Amino acid sequence: MASPQLRGYGVQAIPVLLLLLLLLLLPLRVTPGTTCPPPVSIEHADIRVKNYSVNSRERYVCNSGFKRKAGTSTLIECVINKNTNVAHWTTPSLKCIMAISTPVLLVGAGVVMAFLAWYIKSRQPSQPCRVEVETMETVPMTVRASSKEDEDTGA
Repeated sequence: MASPQLRGYGVQAIPVLLLLLLLLLLPLRVTPGTTCPPPVSIEHADIRVKNYSVNSRERYVCNSGFKRKAGTSTLIECVINKNTNVAHWTTPSLKCIMAISTPVLLVGAGVVMAFLAWYIKSRQPSQPCRVEVETMETVPMTVRASSKEDEDTGA
């Protein structure tokens, strides 16, 4: 049984197709010594790379006063781009956010409470001032008898 030939090439088609398929299925071979470039910098984070070789994994660390945002990762990996055969780090998702410590929260809560107390007090209607009145001593009133002269003068 003869296999079909590729037109104009004199090569049997099936073995060539099998060879191409085999090349596509084989894992990509990495050139020895292929390494990743330095990883990208992340705001408020540092990284100390121990190994730049393919398949190595490294972790970022958030700076003092910052913490990792939930849902983000500190991990990156050195991988090969299969199309270009170039090594690169995976894209980091890390976000470092400001870490608020408990004492700062307590001071902040104290300031808010003091402001609320002042505000509530300032909104209350003012109470009338109390003025104490001194009691006057009873002054005896003297009645004088009218005299004849007062009647004449018209007083």
